[in-house]
Amino acid sequence: MTVPLATRPFRGARRVAPSILPTVLLLALPCGGCFWFTSAGAGEQMRTDIDQLRTDLDAQRASLDEEKQRFADMVAQAQEQVDRLRAVLEETTQILTRNSADFGAEFEELKDEVRRIRGRLDELLVAAQGIESASATHTRRLDRLERAAGLDPEINPDEAPATADDLWARAQQESTQGNYGTARAYYRLFQARYADDERSQRADTEIGVAYAQEGRYGDAIAQLGRLAQSRPDAPDNDRVYYFTALSLFGLGRCDEARTILRSMLRKFPNSTLKPSADELMEKLRTDAQCR
Repeated sequence: MTVPLATRPFRGARRVAPSILPTVLLLALPCGGCFWFTSAGAGEQMRTDIDQLRTDLDAQRASLDEEKQRFADMVAQAQEQVDRLRAVLEETTQILTRNSADFGAEFEELKDEVRRIRGRLDELLVAAQGIESASATHTRRLDRLERAAGLDPEINPDEAPATADDLWARAQQESTQGNYGTARAYYRLFQARYADDERSQRADTEIGVAYAQEGRYGDAIAQLGRLAQSRPDAPDNDRVYYFTALSLFGLGRCDEARTILRSMLRKFPNSTLKPSADELMEKLRTDAQCR
């Protein structure tokens, strides 16, 4: 379910005692994770299969790297031969301008040799492109399996942005582009690298938000519910409340969603998410699954 846009505020909301919210969130946690345990055996088998695929893919990548290096060496050698022959051709051309009758046959032979070397060079380049394509295909298959298993893709820390600001911006960019699993991976890498950065706690919220935006509502409720209990006064709790309510609505748990959304509107009346919260409240009032 996509994040609702703003509509007019719902005026019939009743105030809810603050003490009710932790209870609702606690109730939300187990239900959100129920489906996760029903397929534990299948999930474990899929993880094993994915680990094996990663091992196979790493071996193939190593082999492909060796092949690419071999082709690169052959291409370099071929290019060196072409350059050498080009120099010979230039020298021969100069001589032929003085005595073309004596060297015409040798000149044609040299041109034929250059054409053969250039043809071989083209073949090597095509083979190298085939290797790149095969590697990309294996990577895409592994990514699909990871998504099916509910796993976030792995990222190479050495290839990630080197500074805290750049790494945070990359995580936000991936989320904006809809690559929610990759965004979560970058947020977790940010936490591992910069545990003392004030954004490290915000990364927990963004991980839960990314689950909600991806439609993985059970995971979102589990992640965000823990945050609501452990840091009830966090400045970004308007996002925690809103995306928890959105996830509960996505699971058809409308009464719990209303309770949390009313608390969010009461505690954060100036939140930038207020228009979206107003529209969600309207949906909770009118949607068929909530009647």
